[in-house]
Amino acid sequence: MSTKKPPSLRAVADDEVAVPAKPLSVTQAAKSGSHRDLLVAMRDRIAETVTNAACPPRDLASLTKRLQDIANEIEAIDAREDDEAPGRLRELEAALREIQPEHPLLTGTVDDRYDASAI
Repeated sequence: MSTKKPPSLRAVADDEVAVPAKPLSVTQAAKSGSHRDLLVAMRDRIAETVTNAACPPRDLASLTKRLQDIANEIEAIDAREDDEAPGRLRELEAALREIQPEHPLLTGTVDDRYDASAI
């Protein structure tokens, strides 16, 4: 799957209202969207099916479970993207330095050797 470029940014007028992007169908997301786009399309499609009164009861449990799994995967992707934001590590280091300047993570004195007796 290809990764999409983010849209270019521009200034907006005070009276301008944001127009939400039209969600992709599962087929469109599978063909040209990112992995996250596909998961969002699948989530929306499954949610639509689960809330439909005509959804067979035998399918409800498995669809609900899959819906929860997809939501968790989307959340994990979003969390990874937040963690990969430029400068995030420097911000965390600066915060730790303010709280505890001599922390082993900052001084490079972390002893990460395996000690079987500690178990």
